[in-house]
Amino acid sequence: MPGHNLILIALRFLGGAPGTRRGRTRLAGAVLGVAVSMIPLVVVQQVADGMITGIVDRFIETGSYHIRAMSRIPQDAARTDRSREAVQQIPGVVTAVVERQGFGLVYSDTGRSGVTLRAVPQQFWDDDPGVRRFLTLRAGEFDLLQESGIVLGVEIATRLSVGVGDEVRVLTVRPLGDGRMLPRVSRFTVTGVVSTGYRDLDRLWSYIPLERGRRVIPDESAQESIGIKIDEPYALPNPLVRRGLLSFLPDRQEQRMATTMLEIRRTLGNEWFPLDWYSAEQGRYISFLTSRNLLAFVMTLIIAVAAVNISSALVLLVVEKGDEIAVLRALGVSRHQVGLIFLFCGAGVGVAGSFLGAVVGMALAVNVNEVLQSIEWVMSAVTQRSVELFSADFYLEQVPVALSPLPLFTAVFLAILLATAAAAIPARRAAAIAPEQVLRRH
Repeated sequence: MPGHNLILIALRFLGGAPGTRRGRTRLAGAVLGVAVSMIPLVVVQQVADGMITGIVDRFIETGSYHIRAMSRIPQDAARTDRSREAVQQIPGVVTAVVERQGFGLVYSDTGRSGVTLRAVPQQFWDDDPGVRRFLTLRAGEFDLLQESGIVLGVEIATRLSVGVGDEVRVLTVRPLGDGRMLPRVSRFTVTGVVSTGYRDLDRLWSYIPLERGRRVIPDESAQESIGIKIDEPYALPNPLVRRGLLSFLPDRQEQRMATTMLEIRRTLGNEWFPLDWYSAEQGRYISFLTSRNLLAFVMTLIIAVAAVNISSALVLLVVEKGDEIAVLRALGVSRHQVGLIFLFCGAGVGVAGSFLGAVVGMALAVNVNEVLQSIEWVMSAVTQRSVELFSADFYLEQVPVALSPLPLFTAVFLAILLATAAAAIPARRAAAIAPEQVLRRH
């Protein structure tokens, strides 16, 4: 019997006999079970991918750059600037800036905060659309043209109770080599307050002019590097793209960025060590992936439990359709084909349930911020206290909605596969029905 006829028979079995609803109600329950189990898996996948994408974007655009070249030997300012200019001319490089980093204590009359001092040129803000996209001005301007200007993260400004135009002092320490420390206090005026939307970064960074930073941040504790932005940062080798978390890129882009990376290494020579964005924060990104995969595994177990319901529903379907199976066998349908009919039944339930679950799950994922706000509002009204499901101390203030098709297709395929596998036992039972015994009873 042709395969399409077997599929039609499977669909007829799933539809139930005319005038009866018991079988259809039972199978509808199995479909609903698959759909309900699919919803949390889809939502977790999409929300986790959006969160990871949002955090990674903020790190590589405002913090670690796409590529950061670290000096292997001490470099004077003029030589570093010449190396930056040479890198800027490489095809595929969007922008390159010199940054000097060190630690300091920023304090005012009302508070103090330990910070990472980032000494950067005004070009860091003016010439980089990635920085302006993810570094939002909350007050003032990102103005480092005046020597005494400083731009604070919003958490630091809140802790110090300062705003635009207020004066803050920065304490840095130079080690003298014999256990003694030489403190230095520098005065700055707040020109702007910025936010990345991620508190781990907003409570950490303060920006000062590069030339002032070269004087304020001691050489002994400073780290001077060249921050490089390229056309396609995700084309650099990393497991995030290969696992479908962000987006797949054509091979030609990967080859082009590999060529750009090689040219950067050749231009800078052995005096510099270029480090791509994934290698710079590898431990953090591996932690993100591990948490996401663990959540997806737990959600997959829920689908496996729902598959048991499919198996029991199909076993009862075999009992109800015993006479029809016997007739099919008497008409020449083989045992193997009877088994295929019920495997198609299981696959049909899986397709219907996974499609329904995927649609509802994607709708929830797209509107996840509104859904979370509604749940928080209801819980706050019931408990009479403020409820925050996702603390901004550990997550983004808003979950980025970045739909990833590959995880969705994987979830749908997995649900259909488990539903089909759950039909194996009913299929074997149906294939074992002897037509002569059934027909003899009639």
